[in-house]
Amino acid sequence: MNSLVWLQRDLRLSDHAPLTQALQQSERVVVAYIHDPQQVIGEANSVWLAHSLLSLQTDMRNKGGELLMLEGSFTQQLDSLIRDYQIQQVFYHYEVGQPFVNQQQQALAVCKQHQVALKPFDQAWLNADEIVTLSGSTYAVFSPFYKNLSSQLQRVESPLGVPTGLNKTKITPITDKQKQLPPTLANLIERPWAQAMMSHWQVGEHQAWLNFSQFMVQHLSDYPEQRDFPGVAGTSKLSIPLHFGEISSRAVLHQLMAEKTRPKADLNAIDAFIRQLSWREFARYLLHHHPQLETEPFQAKFARFPWDNNAELLQAWQQGQTGFPLIDAAMRELWRTGWMHNRSRMLVASWLSKNANIDWREGQAWFAHTLIDADPANNSMGWQWVAGCGVDAAPYYRLFNPILQSEKFAGDGVYIKKWLPVLRRLPAKFIHAPWLKPNVVASYGIKPGANYPLPVLNLEHSRLQHIERVAAQKNLYISNTVEKLTL
Repeated sequence: MNSLVWLQRDLRLSDHAPLTQALQQSERVVVAYIHDPQQVIGEANSVWLAHSLLSLQTDMRNKGGELLMLEGSFTQQLDSLIRDYQIQQVFYHYEVGQPFVNQQQQALAVCKQHQVALKPFDQAWLNADEIVTLSGSTYAVFSPFYKNLSSQLQRVESPLGVPTGLNKTKITPITDKQKQLPPTLANLIERPWAQAMMSHWQVGEHQAWLNFSQFMVQHLSDYPEQRDFPGVAGTSKLSIPLHFGEISSRAVLHQLMAEKTRPKADLNAIDAFIRQLSWREFARYLLHHHPQLETEPFQAKFARFPWDNNAELLQAWQQGQTGFPLIDAAMRELWRTGWMHNRSRMLVASWLSKNANIDWREGQAWFAHTLIDADPANNSMGWQWVAGCGVDAAPYYRLFNPILQSEKFAGDGVYIKKWLPVLRRLPAKFIHAPWLKPNVVASYGIKPGANYPLPVLNLEHSRLQHIERVAAQKNLYISNTVEKLTL
C-alpha cells in the first residue's frame, strides 16, 4: 500500500502520529508539503516556514528518507500526488483556522474523488469535543476550562519517538523540482528584510529542543517572576516552534510533568508554565468550536461597534511612530525580528483597539503579516480578548496605560533603548514619557516632534472616549434586545 503524509504545520520527526502510522502500515510512503501561494498566513510566517522545511528535509535525509515540496494550486498538486504515486491513503494532522481548514476541506474533496482514505490525527492534548461543562456546553472562560483540563493531564497520550523505516520515504520524485524549496518561498528568503529577520533565530526540531532544554535549566525557576518583562530572557519563546510543529506541545507537557517528579523540583514554576501553555490549548479549543472567531466578535454587542477608520493612526502604530516609547519599541522589534513579547502584544493591542479605536481585525491582520508565530487561534483569541469583544475578555474599562506599563515592566529603559536608539542617551526616569519634560530631554539630544514623534493621541481623552463608546453600545444592544423580545 502506498501512503501520503501531508504536512501542514507539523515539521518534525518525533511525536508525529501520521508519519509513524503511515510507515507502519505502508510499503511506500510519500512525505510532502504543498505550498499554495494563494493560501498562506503572512510573509514573516512564510519565511520561517521555508527554513523549517529545509531543516526537516535535511533531518529526513540523514535518516535515509526524503521530503517532497510542491508549489501551486493545492487541489491540483494533491490530485497529482495521488495519481503519480498511486496513493491509497492520506495521513495528516488536523489544524484549526485559515488557511488550514480550507485546505483540509479541499483535501477531503480530492480524496473522495479518488476514493482514497483521508485519516486525520489530533495534536491537541485532549479531544476538544470531550472538554465540556457539567451541562455539556463548551467553555467560554479560561479558568474553568483550565481547571477541567488540568484535572485530566494524566490522560494526555505519551509522545512518540522518531519512527523507524524512514527509508520507505526515499522515493524517486517525478521531477527534481519536488526536492527543491518552492520558488515563492525560495525567492522570499532571499529578500534582505527576511535575511535580517532570520539572523535573530535558529530553526528546526533539534534547535527547538535544545532551546527548550536550556530554558528549563537556566530560566524556568524564574519564570513566574520574569515572564512579564519584555527586556528579560524570562520566556521560552516556544510559540514559534510550537506553531510550526517543530516541537510537539504534548511532548513539552510530558517533559514538564516528568520534571515535577524530580527531587527539589520547582513545582510553582512548572505549574505556571503549564498554565501558560494551556492558553494555547484554549485558543485552539475555541477556534475549533467557534471558527467564526477569526473574523467576527464573540460578543454580539460588538458586531456593529463604531470603529474609526484612521489610516494615519494605524500607520503610526505599524511603524512604531506613536510617540509612546514602549509601544514603538515593541512594534519595531516585531518588524525586525518577527516576534514580540506577550506583555507587549497585550499593550500594543490595547492601544490600537481601545485608545486609537481601530478595529481589532486591523491589528490581527498586521500580526498575521509580521509575526513569525502568527497562529490563527492565538491571534484571533488574543486580539478579541484585549479588545474586550471575545471570550473571557478584558473588561471594557481596562486599558493598558503605556506609560505605567513602561515604568513597571521596562523601568531601566534598556529594552526601549535597544529598539529606539535615538533615546539611548536618555536617563531611565525620562524615557517612558519624554514629551513631558521637553527642556530636560532636549539636553540629551531628544527633540519630541523632530527626531522622535510626539504622542499621536491623548491617553486620558482617548480612554474616556472608549468607555463612553462601549457604554453606549451596550445600552443600544440591550435596548434592541428588549425591543425584539417584546414584539
